[in-house]
Amino acid sequence: MVERQSIIHMYRVCGYSKRRISRELHISRHTVDNILSEYEAAIHKGNPEEALSDLFTVEPKYGSSKRRPKRLTEDIKEEIGLCLKKSASKVVMGLRKQRMLKKDIHLLLLSRGYRISYATVLPPK
Repeated sequence: MVERQSIIHMYRVCGYSKRRISRELHISRHTVDNILSEYEAAIHKGNPEEALSDLFTVEPKYGSSKRRPKRLTEDIKEEIGLCLKKSASKVVMGLRKQRMLKKDIHLLLLSRGYRISYATVLPPK
């Protein structure tokens, strides 16, 4: 809620551009534009005070209905686990250069018909 107030303050009172606001607050320019357009629409309504209070108290809505399910299945996890075990055993035997890297595991999974991205093979952050 403070973010909306600070964006409107910086735009109306300080006279900052949308780009400068987005840089200073480290948010997207489209977010700044959306908030300012909501503000302008609220001002031009029949009761601007009520519209502005609604604007500042509304919780943000996130649309997650378009998100696709993740492709990381138990089969893929098992394949990755097997590759990691083989690599660990090669390191123990002194064959460090023959271990499988992340990109090698990804290519192996692609060759076996799994449709996953490289980021799926990477460890979670």
